Amino acid sequence: MTNGQHEFKMLVLTQRLKVPGLLETMTDQAPELRRVMGKIEEDLGSSVAALDGGGWSVNSHSVTVYNGLVIASILLSR
Repeated sequence: MTNGQHEFKMLVLTQRLKVPGLLETMTDQAPELRRVMGKIEEDLGSSVAALDGGGWSVNSHSVTVYNGLVIASILLSR
């Protein structure tokens, strides 16, 4: 950071759901999405701490599920 300007980076983390055909109802999907999002949250903590010397904070995020893959795009700033 120089002259009071912020730095920004994008971080993308992914996790695969169980075989999509096995998750036919919301009752099946909610616990699996919770499990996957917990894993992404764990990965986020270690990834942010190790990124370019640390000091990053989450500015915003977006989560998409596509063909059994959970994709979390995270905008970081410091």
